[in-house]
Amino acid sequence: MELKEKDLKYIWHPCSQMKDYEELSPIIIDNAKGVYLYDIEGNSYIDIVSSWWCNLLGHGNPRINSAIKRQLDKLEHVIFANFSHEPAIELCEMLMKVIPTGLAKFNFSDNGSASVECALKMSFQYHYQTGQPEKKRFMALSDGYHGETIGALSVGGVDLYSKIYKPLLFDIIRVEAPDCYRCPYNLARESCMAECFVKTEEALDKYGKETSAFIIEPLVQAAAGMRIYSPIYLKKLRKACDEYGINLIAYEIK
Repeated sequence: MELKEKDLKYIWHPCSQMKDYEELSPIIIDNAKGVYLYDIEGNSYIDIVSSWWCNLLGHGNPRINSAIKRQLDKLEHVIFANFSHEPAIELCEMLMKVIPTGLAKFNFSDNGSASVECALKMSFQYHYQTGQPEKKRFMALSDGYHGETIGALSVGGVDLYSKIYKPLLFDIIRVEAPDCYRCPYNLARESCMAECFVKTEEALDKYGKETSAFIIEPLVQAAAGMRIYSPIYLKKLRKACDEYGINLIAYEIK
C-alpha cells in the first residue's frame, strides 16, 4: 500500500473536507528547507502560510534546530505542576522586558485554542474567588476568530467554523465589530475618534455587571476579511473594561 493510500486509510485531516480527498489526494512531504517544502515525488512548494503561521523562521533553521537538539539531550519534557526548568524561567525573564507594565505572570499553553480556554477559565475563577460569581458571561466582537475548541468557538463569531456546533456553545454577548472599510459614520480610521465604540458602550451598560471578560483580536480581525480598526477603539475598550471590572483578553491568531 502506498503512503497516500495509508494516509487516507488512517488519518483524519483537520480543517479539510475529507470527501475532497477522493479526487485530490494529500501531498506527502518528505523534507523542507527555508520557505520550501519537498514532497516524496520531488516537487517543491513555497510554504507561504508558514505551516499555519507557526513556523515564521523557516524550515531547517540551523540555530533553532541546534538549540532543540541540545535541549533534547538534556531534558525533553517534565510535568510543569510542582516542577520547573531553566529555559522556561529564562524565557519569562526575557518576555518581562518587552510586555506592558502590570503584566507579571505567564501561563504556558501548547496552542492558541488552549490559551483561550485557559484565559476564559482564569477570568471566571478570578471573579468567583473575589466575590463576584454573577460575572460568568463573556463578551466578544462579531466576526471574531479565537480557535476551534468549544469555548474558543463560542467567543468566535464566524459561522463558517461554528454553525454546526451552536447547540454546544456558550451564551456569548455579541458586540458589533468596527468596520473601518465600510464605516457607517463615513469616517477614516486615521482621523476618527472610534465613534463606533457606542455599540460596545451600549452592551457594557446592559450586560457589564454579568460580564467576566471581553475578548478581542487587538491587531486585525483576520477571518473577518483583514479588518483593522482604530487604536482609539482599543484604548476606549481598555478604559471601559476597567470601569466595569471586566477582564480584557487580547488574542490574535498569528
